[in-house]
Amino acid sequence: MTKTEFAAAKRVVLRGRTKEVIGTIPDNSLDFAYIDGDHTLRGITVDLIKVLPKVNEGGLIGGDDFIESPSQHGTQYEPTLVCPFSIYFAEAMDMPIAALPFGQFVLQKSTTSSFTFIDTTAKYSNISLNKLLPGMKESVVKRKMKQLFAKLGFV
Repeated sequence: MTKTEFAAAKRVVLRGRTKEVIGTIPDNSLDFAYIDGDHTLRGITVDLIKVLPKVNEGGLIGGDDFIESPSQHGTQYEPTLVCPFSIYFAEAMDMPIAALPFGQFVLQKSTTSSFTFIDTTAKYSNISLNKLLPGMKESVVKRKMKQLFAKLGFV
């Protein structure tokens, strides 16, 4: 909020789940929307699908939690899948998307562009879930097994 204080008269912050607050925004009324919410596959899917109609042609959608590792918050939480889903979404909608520093992304709503992925960070050369998830699944299994063994008194 401090960093956007210069635009406080124009800034509108909606707090709540996307599906709860999105109806207050008219379609094609935003030049920029920033998503910093639920980083799960479900969350980013709902956010991008619901926010896209609210953004003007040529407008931007930015977001947070765009990281190359799905276990950003540890294996006790659902995977962080903002990346790769936002890339897949941009591709499906034929929109350009860029990976930015500090776990950020931005895509542009455009009916005249085609899909492009610009990786300004050089971190996202392989966004395959086959690459990302196996290690995470193994660590989740290990953690669950340790918990089970502890309950049974084996640890």
